[in-house]
Amino acid sequence: MAFLDLVLLGAIAIFLGYRLWVVLGTHEKDKPIRKRQSKEEDVVIPVRARASAPVVESSQNNTAVANMDEDRFLQGANIAFRKIVDAYAMGDIAVLKKLLDGPLLETFEDAIEKRKKARKNLEVDISRIVTSEIIDKREEKDITYITVRFVSEQCLVTRNGKGKVMEGDPDRYSEVTDIWTFSRPHTHTDPNWKLVATQVPEA
Repeated sequence: MAFLDLVLLGAIAIFLGYRLWVVLGTHEKDKPIRKRQSKEEDVVIPVRARASAPVVESSQNNTAVANMDEDRFLQGANIAFRKIVDAYAMGDIAVLKKLLDGPLLETFEDAIEKRKKARKNLEVDISRIVTSEIIDKREEKDITYITVRFVSEQCLVTRNGKGKVMEGDPDRYSEVTDIWTFSRPHTHTDPNWKLVATQVPEA
């Protein structure tokens, strides 16, 4: 089975097995980062404020993984990370369609619809991205796949329709680790990459 098929099937299994906001990261529950002191402390990039920015830009030579500009890619990946997390929390499917591809997009859409029917609201506040690093690069069938490990400080809260907190603590930030895989066809004229898989880091 092709690598992409394995990645996508794994992503679907993970999302169906856990609440989707948990899949967005593995939380170190015993390691609270800090309490929120003020709104000014939070470094949050709203989705709409970055709408015109490129998601993840490739280097000038898109067909050769070895020649890509990793620093430039990671800068774009960090922007994409914030935009995807924020778009999912806000239920902004239009934005997600620009950033995700394949069954993963369908899984996000389904989770958002279920959340709306349950009248739940998800709040995700990314204080900062601590580190981001490329952990895998490969090419298959004229498609480049790049996997990135993100470590960030996040506050996740689920509220009911009346605004009551059901899960999480609005003043508690935890360290979250995400492993995301982006892909881009070599012949694609769009310089942006799309997220095709997420996975939960092994303990």
